[in-house]
Amino acid sequence: MKKLRLVILMTLILAAFLSACQAEPTTTTDGEEGEDKQQVAMILPGLKTDEAFNQYTYEGMLRAAEEFDLETAYVEEVAQDEQVEVIRQFAQQGYDIIIGQGGQFGEALMTVAKEYPDQDFIFSVAIDTGGVPNLTAATVSYSHAGYIGGVMACHTTESNKIAMITGEWYDPHKQMLESFEKGVASCGKDIEVTSVATGSWSDVNTAREAALALVADGYDVLFPCLDAAYVGVLTAAQDSDDVHIVGAVVDMSVTAPDVVVGSVVFNWNELGYQEAAGLLVDGGSHILGMAENGISPVTNDLLSTEGKAAVEEAVEGLKNSELDIAP
Repeated sequence: MKKLRLVILMTLILAAFLSACQAEPTTTTDGEEGEDKQQVAMILPGLKTDEAFNQYTYEGMLRAAEEFDLETAYVEEVAQDEQVEVIRQFAQQGYDIIIGQGGQFGEALMTVAKEYPDQDFIFSVAIDTGGVPNLTAATVSYSHAGYIGGVMACHTTESNKIAMITGEWYDPHKQMLESFEKGVASCGKDIEVTSVATGSWSDVNTAREAALALVADGYDVLFPCLDAAYVGVLTAAQDSDDVHIVGAVVDMSVTAPDVVVGSVVFNWNELGYQEAAGLLVDGGSHILGMAENGISPVTNDLLSTEGKAAVEEAVEGLKNSELDIAP
């Protein structure tokens, strides 16, 4: 009997330990006792200090919290097998808006949203709601970013050979390439466009080798849409003669001003802000394009005066829908 009690006791201790090791939500703003504030929760796949997507969308939520007096909470580094449980915990606690920040959260969000039809859920960096009425999809416009990137590239190339480098071909990146090709064609030159998927968003060496292979084949403008791996493309350009970069997602001139002619910056902060503020919650699909401040072009001194003027004209065309480039 003593042995049985000991086993039971050890089992309870182990269960408590494992429970303590689960991802726990962290509250970032607290309301006064009795005060009924809108509650918003954000689930992040990475660290909120990554100086990239996770951090900027999280900071967007904090901006909305300050402006609209929200109570907010978050969990970071949520693994695939934790998604449903973390999202469900926030729903059980009564959070009004629950945001899965990243394309990997779709299935988990659809599952929990069906269980809690009176609360709102947001599938971020996505356009598919799965037909769930209380699930909203939201992202920035990869198409608008691609078109502006193509305009910059066509006014930069001397060899008339341009390449886009990405990690994998998800639907937004396919749309980005299609619009990139349209942007390249806008300057009227006969330009060859190719594209490469390296199979990794973060492998710097693989991206560098892919870039060097393209350079060896005569491509003199590269358009990387990658996470950390973009550094490999930048170093390849820096180690080559007369090769330039059109950046995507972040302003790549901060890292390599000697080769970057311009960038199309994804305003993740704005996306997180609008999601947390409830400005997009309607069960539909939202794409923040140029008019909605989802994309911001940055041009540098390496881009010609003619190229800068073409970018400005394209931005206005996208804002007022005169250009036939769907967000």
